[in-house]
Amino acid sequence: MGTLLIKAGRLFDGLADTVREQAFVTVEDDRITGVGLQKDLGESGESNYQRVVDLGQDGTVMPGLINMHTHMTFSAGGSVLEDAIHDSDEVRMIRAVENLRESLACGVTTVRDCGSPPHIALAARDAVASSLLSGPRIVTSGAITTTGGHCWYCSTEADDEDTIRKAVRDHVKNGVDFIKLFATGGNLTPGTNSVEAQFTEAQMCAATEEARRLGRRSASHAHGTQGVRNSIAARVTTIEHCSFQTPEGIGWEEDLAKQVADLGIYVCHTVFRGLGKLKDDPNYHFSEQEEAMLAARDQRLVLTKRLAEKGVKLVSGNDAGVTHCAFGDYPADLVHLADGCGFAPAYVLKTATSVAAEALGRDDLGVLAAGKSADLLGVRGNPAEDIRAILQPQLIVARGQMAHAPRSRHPISI
Repeated sequence: MGTLLIKAGRLFDGLADTVREQAFVTVEDDRITGVGLQKDLGESGESNYQRVVDLGQDGTVMPGLINMHTHMTFSAGGSVLEDAIHDSDEVRMIRAVENLRESLACGVTTVRDCGSPPHIALAARDAVASSLLSGPRIVTSGAITTTGGHCWYCSTEADDEDTIRKAVRDHVKNGVDFIKLFATGGNLTPGTNSVEAQFTEAQMCAATEEARRLGRRSASHAHGTQGVRNSIAARVTTIEHCSFQTPEGIGWEEDLAKQVADLGIYVCHTVFRGLGKLKDDPNYHFSEQEEAMLAARDQRLVLTKRLAEKGVKLVSGNDAGVTHCAFGDYPADLVHLADGCGFAPAYVLKTATSVAAEALGRDDLGVLAAGKSADLLGVRGNPAEDIRAILQPQLIVARGQMAHAPRSRHPISI
């Protein structure tokens, strides 16, 4: 791509709580080469660069978004389970390509896949990395569940410490980036129990011990309290959902939340609007079951706020691919998180940029600074003051490649 200069009225670097005014970012190939103030560009200014993008006075350049919990082969419709079980590999790959396209178009430059058939996910990851496929960077998982356990249709089934260790080794052999453990059952898979643990503490520890030995991080799907407790004992990198779920619904465990915070375990809250997107549709009438789902959504917002107040490090992911959760929903789901929890916009942006990159162990992502990967999002407005600005992408650069520069009332010069 050569050299690129991006000028903007503001810059959010992913670390500070405020923006810098009248800023610029320079890019060469797939790396950021400089970040600074436009007054420091020097006399030669724009003439040193092969391409120049000016986002204007009301534009902000920021890191591309990271979605920490996705299922790239899932259909996001009303028949997710049936599709996941019965789709052919060809259809799964088509879904993955379309979901990745949708992610990139809304400003997501990295997705962490938390459960897809590994041979599909790995092929898509490598196709994006080699520029054969246009899409966000993919961080792939090797998922492990019990026989017939949650997400058995996209996981390796293992039921004792020896087979769990072997499953970890097999996944690493095949090249996955991290290990995903289903510590409890889940709501999407009939015949599982989201309240009860699927693995014992010893089995969870066997998995994470093997993963650490092989240089891989780990994530744990945990709804029920015992599953959260086992995940803490296993020192997973991230706990997905962390619902403290009981038969009565989402709960709260003060001591466990404190342990999560003290140990530096990240929680991916998986807040998303889901059916809430239909609340403004006068022609849609919610069933009793759907009303219960909406109530659970509101409970998750309360839980997420309490976790943050306890000092837990939150990272954002919206479970893209599950029922009523499209990949392109992610920016609006971040807005929903900010509004529903009363979080400051900059705090939410960090959960989807620098803090997410930290949880991935990727110090090249999530921040605008020299030497970092050139994953950039340009928006109209100031997202550090009004997070709704991320709903207006003006420019998307993924690994140095221009992915999106739409026409607008304030055209971008390229």
